[in-house]
Amino acid sequence: MARKYTSFADELISAPWWVSATLGVVCYGVFRFVLPFFWGNTQVSSGTNSFSSVFLLKGLAQQGPFIANFTMFFFLAMAVLSFGRSFFKGRKRLALFENTKSMEALRSLSWQDFEKLVGEAYRRRGYTILETGGGGADGGVDLVLKKNGETIFVQCKHWKIERVGVVLVRELLGVVYDKKASGGVVITSGTFTQEAQDFSKGNPIELVDGKKLYVMIGEMKTTTVPSRTEKLSATGMHVQDKRAPMLCPVCGMEMVLRTAKKGPSAGTKFYGCSRYPKCKGVRSY
Repeated sequence: MARKYTSFADELISAPWWVSATLGVVCYGVFRFVLPFFWGNTQVSSGTNSFSSVFLLKGLAQQGPFIANFTMFFFLAMAVLSFGRSFFKGRKRLALFENTKSMEALRSLSWQDFEKLVGEAYRRRGYTILETGGGGADGGVDLVLKKNGETIFVQCKHWKIERVGVVLVRELLGVVYDKKASGGVVITSGTFTQEAQDFSKGNPIELVDGKKLYVMIGEMKTTTVPSRTEKLSATGMHVQDKRAPMLCPVCGMEMVLRTAKKGPSAGTKFYGCSRYPKCKGVRSY
C-alpha cells in the first residue's frame, strides 16, 4: 500500500519534538534579529537588478517581529504535539509488550499493533527503530533497525493461518542488496514454508515465526525487567521480586520450576514446560 500524502505539519509531528523546537528558535532569530539588522533600513531603488528580492527582504524585515512570534508559536505547538504523540505511542508500545502473554494474544493483534510490538522488542535489544509505514519506494519495509553501524530491514507479516512463502523473502533480499543494508528480517505471527526456510539459509535474511517471536518477547521481559530486589539495599524495605514468566524455548508456553526425581541429576532444580509430557522443553535454573 502506497504511503498517503502528509503535510508539513504532519511531518513535524511525526519527527522528534526537538526538531520543531530547534526550527522555532532558528526562525525566531532570523525574523526577529537577522532580517531587520541587514535589510531593515535598506533603501530600495527600482533601477537595481535585484529590486524584487531586496524589496521582499525589506518587507520581511519590517514584519519581522510579527512573523517571528507566529513561527515560534507554530513550531512550539508542533513540538508539544510531537512530544505528546511520542509519549502516548511509547505507553502503548509498553502496554502491548507487557500484555502479550500468550500466542493467542499475539495472533489477535491488529497488523498495526503487531508492527509496534515487533519494534518494541527490537528497541529493547538496543536497536534504534525507524517506522517506515511499509509500501512505496522502501520496498515494503516496515521497520529499519540501526545498531553498531549496521542497518537491518524488517518486514512484518501478521498472518494468522497462512504461511509466508519464498517470494516475499526473495523480494526483501533484493531490497537489502539494492539499498546496501546489512541484512533483513521477515517476522510473522504464523509460519514459513519449507522453501522460504531453505532460501534464507546462506543469505543475510532471518526468518522469525510466531513461536520464535513469542519466545524472544518472553526473554526480553525476563532480561529487561529490573529485579526489584535491587531496591532492597537502597530502601531497606522488603520488596517482592516479580519477574516475567519463563517461556519454553520449544513451544513458547510458560514454564514451571521442577525438581529432578530420578537419574544422576536427582534433586536438581530446572524449568520444565507446563505442557509436559506433550512438550519436553527445559531451561536451566
